Amino acid sequence: MPIAQFDDICLHYEVHGNAAKPAVVGIMGLALDQRFWAGQIPAVTATHSFITFDNRGLGGSTGPEATSVDDMVTDTIRVLDHLEIERAVMFGASMGGTIAQRIALDHPERVSGLVLAVTWARPIEFMRRQVDLGRMVLRAGGSDAFARAGAVRMFTPQFFEFGAEMIDGILQTMQEPGTGSAELVLQAQLNAIEKHDALAELSRIGVPTLVLGGKMDQMAPFFASEEIAAAIPAARLVAFETGHALMVEEMDAFNTAVSEFLAAMVE
Repeated sequence: MPIAQFDDICLHYEVHGNAAKPAVVGIMGLALDQRFWAGQIPAVTATHSFITFDNRGLGGSTGPEATSVDDMVTDTIRVLDHLEIERAVMFGASMGGTIAQRIALDHPERVSGLVLAVTWARPIEFMRRQVDLGRMVLRAGGSDAFARAGAVRMFTPQFFEFGAEMIDGILQTMQEPGTGSAELVLQAQLNAIEKHDALAELSRIGVPTLVLGGKMDQMAPFFASEEIAAAIPAARLVAFETGHALMVEEMDAFNTAVSEFLAAMVE
Protein backbone atom coordinates (compact mmCIF):
# COMPACT_ATOMS: atom_id res chain seq x y z
CA MET A 1 0.00 0.00 0.00
CA PRO A 2 1.79 3.18 -1.16
CA ILE A 3 2.01 5.76 1.63
CA ALA A 4 3.17 9.37 1.59
CA GLN A 5 4.26 10.25 5.13
CA PHE A 6 4.56 13.77 6.55
CA ASP A 7 5.22 14.04 10.30
CA ASP A 8 2.04 12.67 11.94
CA ILE A 9 0.10 12.37 8.67
CA CYS A 10 0.19 9.33 6.39
CA LEU A 11 -1.70 9.49 3.09
CA HIS A 12 -2.54 6.30 1.22
CA TYR A 13 -2.48 6.80 -2.54
CA GLU A 14 -2.58 4.75 -5.75
CA VAL A 15 -1.28 5.55 -9.24
CA HIS A 16 -3.46 4.11 -12.01
CA GLY A 17 -2.38 3.84 -15.62
CA ASN A 18 0.89 4.96 -17.17
CA ALA A 19 2.73 7.23 -14.73
CA ALA A 20 4.57 8.84 -17.66
CA LYS A 21 1.34 10.39 -18.95
CA PRO A 22 0.03 13.77 -17.73
CA ALA A 23 -1.53 13.44 -14.30
CA VAL A 24 -5.08 13.72 -13.01
CA VAL A 25 -5.60 13.83 -9.23
CA GLY A 26 -8.92 12.51 -7.92
CA ILE A 27 -10.15 14.26 -4.77
CA MET A 28 -13.12 12.41 -3.30
CA GLY A 29 -16.10 13.74 -1.38
CA LEU A 30 -17.29 13.63 2.20
CA ALA A 31 -17.15 10.24 3.98
CA LEU A 32 -15.82 8.39 0.91
CA ASP A 33 -12.38 6.97 0.19
CA GLN A 34 -10.55 6.46 -3.08
CA ARG A 35 -12.31 3.19 -3.90
CA PHE A 36 -15.24 5.27 -5.09
CA TRP A 37 -13.19 6.40 -8.11
CA ALA A 38 -13.22 2.86 -9.54
CA GLY A 39 -15.81 3.64 -12.20
CA GLN A 40 -13.78 6.57 -13.56
CA ILE A 41 -10.37 4.88 -13.80
CA PRO A 42 -10.80 3.63 -17.40
CA ALA A 43 -12.06 7.03 -18.60
CA VAL A 44 -9.12 8.89 -17.09
CA THR A 45 -6.32 6.45 -17.85
CA ALA A 46 -7.10 6.42 -21.58
CA THR A 47 -5.10 9.66 -21.82
CA HIS A 48 -3.68 10.38 -18.34
CA SER A 49 -2.32 8.76 -15.25
CA PHE A 50 -4.83 8.86 -12.39
CA ILE A 51 -3.67 9.50 -8.83
CA THR A 52 -6.24 8.75 -6.16
CA PHE A 53 -5.82 8.97 -2.39
CA ASP A 54 -7.72 8.69 0.90
CA ASN A 55 -8.46 11.81 2.90
CA ARG A 56 -7.24 11.69 6.49
CA GLY A 57 -8.99 9.17 8.72
CA LEU A 58 -10.53 7.31 5.79
CA GLY A 59 -9.30 4.17 4.05
CA GLY A 60 -5.58 3.81 4.67
CA SER A 61 -4.79 7.43 5.57
CA THR A 62 -4.07 8.54 9.11
CA GLY A 63 -3.52 11.77 11.01
CA PRO A 64 -5.44 14.34 13.03
CA GLU A 65 -8.82 15.19 11.52
CA ALA A 66 -8.69 17.84 8.78
CA THR A 67 -10.90 20.64 10.07
CA SER A 68 -10.77 22.94 7.04
CA VAL A 69 -10.69 22.76 3.27
CA ASP A 70 -7.22 24.33 3.51
CA ASP A 71 -6.01 21.29 5.49
CA MET A 72 -7.19 19.03 2.68
CA VAL A 73 -5.62 21.31 0.07
CA THR A 74 -2.30 20.89 1.88
CA ASP A 75 -2.71 17.11 1.89
CA THR A 76 -3.34 17.05 -1.86
CA ILE A 77 -0.25 19.16 -2.53
CA ARG A 78 1.73 16.80 -0.28
CA VAL A 79 0.74 13.85 -2.48
CA LEU A 80 1.80 15.78 -5.59
CA ASP A 81 5.15 16.67 -3.99
CA HIS A 82 5.71 13.09 -2.86
CA LEU A 83 5.18 11.87 -6.43
CA GLU A 84 7.24 14.77 -7.86
CA ILE A 85 4.34 15.92 -10.02
CA GLU A 86 4.60 19.60 -10.90
CA ARG A 87 1.15 20.10 -12.44
CA ALA A 88 -2.01 18.04 -12.72
CA VAL A 89 -5.67 18.20 -13.59
CA MET A 90 -7.66 18.39 -10.35
CA PHE A 91 -10.74 16.16 -10.51
CA GLY A 92 -12.91 16.91 -7.49
CA ALA A 93 -16.27 15.38 -6.61
CA SER A 94 -18.60 17.10 -4.13
CA MET A 95 -16.39 18.10 -1.16
CA GLY A 96 -13.44 17.22 -3.39
CA GLY A 97 -14.61 19.92 -5.78
CA THR A 98 -14.28 22.56 -3.07
CA ILE A 99 -10.72 21.39 -2.44
CA ALA A 100 -9.93 21.49 -6.16
CA GLN A 101 -11.22 25.07 -6.39
CA ARG A 102 -8.97 26.21 -3.56
CA ILE A 103 -5.95 24.47 -5.08
CA ALA A 104 -6.58 26.25 -8.38
CA LEU A 105 -6.87 29.59 -6.56
CA ASP A 106 -4.05 29.22 -4.04
CA HIS A 107 -1.61 27.06 -6.03
CA PRO A 108 -2.34 27.91 -9.69
CA GLU A 109 1.13 26.80 -10.75
CA ARG A 110 0.20 23.20 -9.79
CA VAL A 111 -3.03 23.02 -11.82
CA SER A 112 -3.32 22.30 -15.56
CA GLY A 113 -7.09 21.84 -15.60
CA LEU A 114 -10.19 21.32 -13.46
CA VAL A 115 -13.02 18.81 -13.43
CA LEU A 116 -15.62 19.87 -10.86
CA ALA A 117 -18.45 17.40 -10.28
CA VAL A 118 -21.58 17.93 -8.15
CA THR A 119 -19.98 20.66 -6.08
CA TRP A 120 -20.53 24.24 -4.93
CA ALA A 121 -18.55 27.46 -4.42
CA ARG A 122 -20.29 29.46 -1.69
CA PRO A 123 -22.41 29.01 1.45
CA ILE A 124 -25.91 27.93 0.41
CA GLU A 125 -28.74 28.08 2.93
CA PHE A 126 -30.20 24.76 1.82
CA MET A 127 -26.82 23.11 2.34
CA ARG A 128 -26.30 24.82 5.71
CA ARG A 129 -29.54 23.28 6.96
CA GLN A 130 -28.52 19.97 5.45
CA VAL A 131 -25.23 20.04 7.38
CA ASP A 132 -27.09 20.85 10.60
CA LEU A 133 -29.39 17.88 10.00
CA GLY A 134 -26.38 15.70 9.25
CA ARG A 135 -24.85 16.60 12.59
CA MET A 136 -28.08 15.67 14.37
CA VAL A 137 -28.23 12.30 12.60
CA LEU A 138 -24.56 11.65 13.36
CA ARG A 139 -25.04 12.39 17.08
CA ALA A 140 -28.20 10.32 17.35
CA GLY A 141 -27.34 7.31 15.22
CA GLY A 142 -23.63 7.41 14.45
CA SER A 143 -21.96 6.93 11.09
CA ASP A 144 -24.31 4.13 9.98
CA ALA A 145 -27.40 6.32 10.32
CA PHE A 146 -25.51 9.20 8.68
CA ALA A 147 -24.69 7.06 5.64
CA ARG A 148 -28.21 5.69 5.31
CA ALA A 149 -29.76 9.14 5.56
CA GLY A 150 -27.29 10.41 2.98
CA ALA A 151 -28.11 7.63 0.51
CA VAL A 152 -31.78 8.65 0.45
CA ARG A 153 -30.72 12.07 -0.85
CA MET A 154 -27.74 10.97 -2.90
CA PHE A 155 -29.62 8.68 -5.29
CA THR A 156 -32.77 9.45 -7.24
CA PRO A 157 -36.01 7.67 -6.22
CA GLN A 158 -36.11 5.81 -9.54
CA PHE A 159 -32.63 4.34 -9.00
CA PHE A 160 -33.75 2.67 -5.77
CA GLU A 161 -36.25 0.63 -7.78
CA PHE A 162 -33.59 -1.25 -9.72
CA GLY A 163 -30.34 -0.32 -7.99
CA ALA A 164 -31.16 -1.19 -4.37
CA GLU A 165 -28.53 -3.94 -4.19
CA MET A 166 -25.85 -1.60 -5.51
CA ILE A 167 -26.83 1.08 -2.98
CA ASP A 168 -26.69 -1.47 -0.15
CA GLY A 169 -23.24 -2.52 -1.33
CA ILE A 170 -22.05 1.06 -1.32
CA LEU A 171 -23.43 1.54 2.20
CA GLN A 172 -21.65 -1.60 3.37
CA THR A 173 -18.38 -0.35 1.88
CA MET A 174 -18.81 2.98 3.65
CA GLN A 175 -19.17 1.18 6.98
CA GLU A 176 -15.86 -0.67 6.67
CA PRO A 177 -13.59 0.81 9.33
CA GLY A 178 -11.09 3.46 8.34
CA THR A 179 -8.08 4.48 10.34
CA GLY A 180 -9.86 7.13 12.40
CA SER A 181 -13.07 7.48 14.38
CA ALA A 182 -15.82 7.63 11.75
CA GLU A 183 -17.86 10.10 13.79
CA LEU A 184 -14.91 12.44 14.39
CA VAL A 185 -13.79 12.34 10.76
CA LEU A 186 -17.31 13.07 9.50
CA GLN A 187 -17.81 15.88 12.01
CA ALA A 188 -14.52 17.47 10.96
CA GLN A 189 -15.42 17.23 7.27
CA LEU A 190 -18.87 18.75 7.89
CA ASN A 191 -17.20 21.65 9.71
CA ALA A 192 -14.78 22.11 6.81
CA ILE A 193 -17.28 22.21 3.96
CA GLU A 194 -19.60 24.60 5.76
CA LYS A 195 -16.92 27.33 5.56
CA HIS A 196 -16.14 27.06 1.85
CA ASP A 197 -16.71 30.40 0.10
CA ALA A 198 -14.79 30.92 -3.16
CA LEU A 199 -17.35 32.02 -5.74
CA ALA A 200 -16.17 35.65 -5.86
CA GLU A 201 -12.61 34.47 -6.59
CA LEU A 202 -13.31 31.96 -9.36
CA SER A 203 -12.86 34.51 -12.15
CA ARG A 204 -9.11 34.26 -11.44
CA ILE A 205 -9.01 30.65 -12.65
CA GLY A 206 -7.46 30.47 -16.10
CA VAL A 207 -7.20 26.75 -16.84
CA PRO A 208 -9.60 24.58 -18.89
CA THR A 209 -12.53 23.67 -16.66
CA LEU A 210 -15.33 21.11 -16.92
CA VAL A 211 -18.28 21.45 -14.54
CA LEU A 212 -20.71 18.54 -14.15
CA GLY A 213 -23.99 18.86 -12.25
CA GLY A 214 -27.20 16.91 -11.71
CA LYS A 215 -30.58 18.56 -12.19
CA MET A 216 -32.08 16.44 -9.39
CA ASP A 217 -29.19 16.88 -6.95
CA GLN A 218 -30.55 17.07 -3.38
CA MET A 219 -27.11 17.59 -1.82
CA ALA A 220 -25.29 20.15 -3.99
CA PRO A 221 -28.11 21.79 -5.95
CA PHE A 222 -27.72 22.19 -9.70
CA PHE A 223 -27.74 25.97 -9.52
CA ALA A 224 -24.45 25.74 -7.61
CA SER A 225 -22.86 24.10 -10.67
CA GLU A 226 -24.35 26.80 -12.87
CA GLU A 227 -22.81 29.48 -10.64
CA ILE A 228 -19.37 27.88 -10.88
CA ALA A 229 -19.54 27.52 -14.65
CA ALA A 230 -20.64 31.16 -15.01
CA ALA A 231 -17.83 32.40 -12.75
CA ILE A 232 -14.86 30.55 -14.30
CA PRO A 233 -13.87 32.01 -17.69
CA ALA A 234 -14.67 29.62 -20.57
CA ALA A 235 -15.77 26.81 -18.24
CA ARG A 236 -17.98 24.17 -19.85
CA LEU A 237 -21.09 22.99 -18.00
CA VAL A 238 -22.57 19.55 -18.63
CA ALA A 239 -25.98 18.89 -17.08
CA PHE A 240 -27.22 15.42 -16.13
CA GLU A 241 -30.77 14.29 -15.43
CA THR A 242 -30.10 12.59 -12.08
CA GLY A 243 -28.62 13.77 -8.80
CA HIS A 244 -25.59 13.70 -6.53
CA ALA A 245 -24.74 10.11 -7.45
CA LEU A 246 -24.73 10.82 -11.18
CA MET A 247 -21.24 9.29 -11.36
CA VAL A 248 -23.03 5.99 -10.66
CA GLU A 249 -26.48 6.53 -12.13
CA GLU A 250 -25.23 8.01 -15.43
CA MET A 251 -21.73 6.55 -15.40
CA ASP A 252 -21.34 6.07 -19.15
CA ALA A 253 -22.41 9.62 -20.01
CA PHE A 254 -20.37 11.05 -17.13
CA ASN A 255 -17.24 9.16 -18.12
CA THR A 256 -17.67 10.19 -21.76
CA ALA A 257 -17.81 13.87 -20.79
CA VAL A 258 -14.69 13.47 -18.64
CA SER A 259 -12.70 11.44 -21.19
CA GLU A 260 -13.52 13.87 -24.05
CA PHE A 261 -12.44 16.83 -21.91
CA LEU A 262 -9.17 15.16 -20.95
CA ALA A 263 -8.47 13.99 -24.50
CA ALA A 264 -8.83 17.56 -25.76
CA MET A 265 -6.20 18.66 -23.25
CA VAL A 266 -3.52 16.39 -24.73
CA GLU A 267 -4.30 16.95 -28.41
